[in-house]
Amino acid sequence: MKKLTMSLLVVVLSSSVAIVNAQQKKKDTTTQTKEIEGVVVTALGIKKEKKTIGYATSQVNGDDLKKSGEANIIQGLAGKAAGIQVTGSSGTPGASSKILIRGQKSINLSSQPIIVLDGQIIDNSVNNNAGQGSNLAGVDDSNRAIDINPDDIESVSILKGGAAAALYGENARNGVIIYTSKKGRKRKGIGIDFSTAVSFDMITRLPKLQNTYAAGTNGVTYIAPAQYGSDGIPITGGTNQSWGPLISNVSGLKAYDNAKHFFETGTTQNYNLAFSGGGDYGNFRASFGHIDQTGIIPNTSLKKTSFGVNSEFKLTDKLKAGADVKYSNTNGLRAQKGSNTAGVMLSLLRTPVTYDLRDYQTVQGYNKNYFAAYDNQYYTVYNNPYKDETNRSIISGYLTYNYNKALNVLLRAGVDTYTTHAQQNYSFSSNGNSTADRTGQVVIDTYTQSQYNLDLIFSGLVNFTDNINLNYSFGGQIISKFGNDQYTQGSTMLEPNQFNLSNFTTFVANNTDFKQIKRGILASAELGFYDQFYLTLTGRNDWSSTLPKQNSSYFYPSVSGSWLFNKTLNLPKLVNLGKVRVAYAKTFASANPYNIVNTYGTPAYFDTFGPQLTSPYMGVGAYGLTTIAKNPNLKPERNDEFEVGLELELFKRLHLNASAYKSTNYDLIIQAPVAPSSGFQNYFTNGPTVENKGLEVELGYDILKNQNFNWSVNLNWAKNVNKVVEIQDNLNFSSEGGDFFSGNVVPAIIKGQPLGVFYGTAWERDMSENLIIGSDGLPLVSAESQIIGNPNPDWLGGIRNNFSYKNLSLSFLLDIRKGGDIWNGTLARLNRLGMTQVSADDRSSMYTIPGVTETGAPNTKTINNKLYYSSFLGDGSGSANEQQMEKDINWLRLRDVSLSYNFGKILSNTQTLSFIRDAQVTFSARNLFLITNYKGVDPETSIAGAGSNTNGFDYFNNPGTRSYTLSFKFTF
Repeated sequence: MKKLTMSLLVVVLSSSVAIVNAQQKKKDTTTQTKEIEGVVVTALGIKKEKKTIGYATSQVNGDDLKKSGEANIIQGLAGKAAGIQVTGSSGTPGASSKILIRGQKSINLSSQPIIVLDGQIIDNSVNNNAGQGSNLAGVDDSNRAIDINPDDIESVSILKGGAAAALYGENARNGVIIYTSKKGRKRKGIGIDFSTAVSFDMITRLPKLQNTYAAGTNGVTYIAPAQYGSDGIPITGGTNQSWGPLISNVSGLKAYDNAKHFFETGTTQNYNLAFSGGGDYGNFRASFGHIDQTGIIPNTSLKKTSFGVNSEFKLTDKLKAGADVKYSNTNGLRAQKGSNTAGVMLSLLRTPVTYDLRDYQTVQGYNKNYFAAYDNQYYTVYNNPYKDETNRSIISGYLTYNYNKALNVLLRAGVDTYTTHAQQNYSFSSNGNSTADRTGQVVIDTYTQSQYNLDLIFSGLVNFTDNINLNYSFGGQIISKFGNDQYTQGSTMLEPNQFNLSNFTTFVANNTDFKQIKRGILASAELGFYDQFYLTLTGRNDWSSTLPKQNSSYFYPSVSGSWLFNKTLNLPKLVNLGKVRVAYAKTFASANPYNIVNTYGTPAYFDTFGPQLTSPYMGVGAYGLTTIAKNPNLKPERNDEFEVGLELELFKRLHLNASAYKSTNYDLIIQAPVAPSSGFQNYFTNGPTVENKGLEVELGYDILKNQNFNWSVNLNWAKNVNKVVEIQDNLNFSSEGGDFFSGNVVPAIIKGQPLGVFYGTAWERDMSENLIIGSDGLPLVSAESQIIGNPNPDWLGGIRNNFSYKNLSLSFLLDIRKGGDIWNGTLARLNRLGMTQVSADDRSSMYTIPGVTETGAPNTKTINNKLYYSSFLGDGSGSANEQQMEKDINWLRLRDVSLSYNFGKILSNTQTLSFIRDAQVTFSARNLFLITNYKGVDPETSIAGAGSNTNGFDYFNNPGTRSYTLSFKFTF
């Protein structure tokens, strides 16, 4: 596929240049392409006048996307539109980003919007098979939107509601994000754009650690580090606890700032080159981009090279063709994260400060750490690499025949295909491999996915009278998706650190295929009356291969309307636009492949801490059923959404776009528990009903507008309230199908509560909510688990300021979050181990926890510092998950800031540099400051990553970054 894509790039580019050269020889004039104001790209790439739209949309231009400094086009949207919530998993190169529009809508299926690039739905999934970790472990793989070059993006349209996205069918209930690529324009000659940038990344935040106490458990006795034999096997285990004596009281000891020594300044080099041209008979743009990024964690990196050509050809007065070919090669070198004995942060934050972690190998080259059960993080990054490479091609082409204004025919076809090859090595003596025998391991995974799209759309404009018209469209769509995953795990290596499969003695192999086909027919009719009233009706029927025959067909309609009341009512001239809109839509989402029929696979059991059982076992091979029973009667998930909105423009300066909505999701697919006697742990079924209600406001004001100085401000604010309104038999389920963490904290589904609330152990309380204190001076743990937190924020907001004075421009974006809880398991474990600064402030202190005894009398029992921090504020014996929650987390961050100076006129006015049409230098920064009440790393963190619906868990995740960038851009 790679060779075919490169061949198509050459063919499209050479054809485009030939046409442009031929027409410019015929007519050598330069004109500007006039953009149609107030036009929005909507479903299936249909452009509509904004005044006619009866549902909520937001627009982000490509320049604002680039100002974010993000390599990921999803993360680049953070803070830029009302109603969207973007969560970056960490600051490591290539880390995944998750986006939600109007809250979480599903449990087992994705809640993220579909991504559309130039009319074609593209993949944005996360594949982490080679990472082989649970949600709290492994590595952070990229979401595949990272393959797209941000420099190629001209604009972004965000379709938020069901009515906006209904014509897209499957999963449109989550919204749609439409990226439109830059195109060539009519001009004289060939235009050249070149830009280069260099960035420097630094760590933002870490938990505050103590540096005054040594390793130990009783406050008196120092425990020495682990000792290792010549075979790398520990002779003594050491300790991970820092409840020992003062460092100053032990001869020869000193404290090391291991975090300062470990983290590096990451760098990013970014280059982009584009050629473009156009004339009366066509246009083209060819681009090249390259990113070379090294991370703040040693030996982590991301390298991405992309090529693209898009072109349009006017074949006749009525026939037009276009082609778009994009290719990218993305290479990642990633670090272990989370609850993982090979995790970077596990060793870095837990190891007693008296040990210099730079001493990470024995004489024989084996892992060496203070506590033998963890891999030294230096050993992990240099000896346990996770490497992945993705080759991706996105190819599309179209033909349009414009018979007349009343009939236009569009035929569009496309393919999005990629192959990811990933390999995880665990060196001999590493604790990270799943066999737990420290004899080394290799995991090799090759994942291939291809998606094919075919659209046939008829459309046109019919004028019944001078004041009544009809915009219509109808047609069909077929989307086919095929995937294959080949997984091989080799364990127990013969020769140390030779990661060829032939060097291993025990194997687990699995080969998985999936196929999915969706067919749909669709129609849309927009009636316009007197340029004041617009009514749009849409309908679509889909047939899905992933549902049983009796439930595989489903129809979803939408209706929306808008009234331009400023044209109807006699309003003051200061009202330039007044629009009221209303919309209703019903959308569906089908099941994942093979959820309706039981399937077999190669049985294997392993986890990070235990033994491994695999097939073949003792020379006997076997197949086994999965642990989840499938359901031949599954129904599609259904969403009903109603929204109203108001749009105003005053003084040609003030712009308001406000929406209120209610979205109800029925028949959500879940994994419900089943009796063990069935041979399964869970089964797929339809169950809960989840509701999202919210408000969205976008406000823009051009404060100053004159020839030399301009100042505009744009604000967005959104509040979403999520609630489970119905559930089968009033049962509670985990949205991940089981405990998320060994401490039994689960993101739960509970009637009357927001989706994904934290459910875990809590302290026992009396009728007055006083803690009940036991005889040991600690609160009693309730016998029943309870709701202990809610990860959903109260509201989100953003403020963008743009200033320009002559050739100087300044822009910055403030990103605001109010409320929402985070389970800070990192802080709880560090308190337990005596590693936090607060646990060391006064080790001689005694504490009396406020509460009452079991008799109701006030508690007077005192406990020492260690018991207070390890078992009350920590996750030690007798602790409750409730105490590990951080409540009502807020932040104010300077998401991005950029200062630019345009010196193009200075250069073009010189005789030797007159060929330069434009030149700009920009200094920018990302996450320049962060104000938050959270006590951990950057609270915009997600240990589960973009591949999960779970939010709000922080357990030794890799930290976030801030960056500083200097860039230059030239146009020739």
